[in-house]
Amino acid sequence: MRAKTTVWIENDAGEVVYGLGRQKILEAIQDCGSIKAAAERLDMSYRGLWGRLKNSEKRLGFALVKSIPGSGKSSGTTLTPAAVALMKRYGKLLQKTRVVTDRTFDATIKELLEESTEG
Repeated sequence: MRAKTTVWIENDAGEVVYGLGRQKILEAIQDCGSIKAAAERLDMSYRGLWGRLKNSEKRLGFALVKSIPGSGKSSGTTLTPAAVALMKRYGKLLQKTRVVTDRTFDATIKELLEESTEG
C-alpha cells in the first residue's frame, strides 16, 4: 500500500492557477507544436484547452505560449521560457511531495494497514 497525493496551485480566490492538468496541456503543446493538435491528443475541445491556458496566464501574470498564425512551417505554438521553467519546477514540486508523502505514510500508518490486511 501507498498514499497518493496531488498538488495544484491556487490563488487567494481559490482559483486554479496551475496543476497536473495544465502541466499535461503544456507538455502536449510542446510535443505537438500546436494548440489544436494538443487538444486532440488530450481528447479536449480546443475551446476548453484554450480557456484553461488563458486562465492560467491571467492568474500567473505571464504568457505560457507564443503562437504564430498561419499554415506554413513557421506557424504554430511554442512554450515561452517562463512556461518551460514552470513545468520543470512543478515537476520538482511533485517529485518532492511524493517523497515526503511516501516517508510520512511509511512512518505513520503503513504498518498498521499492512497488519490489518494480513490477518
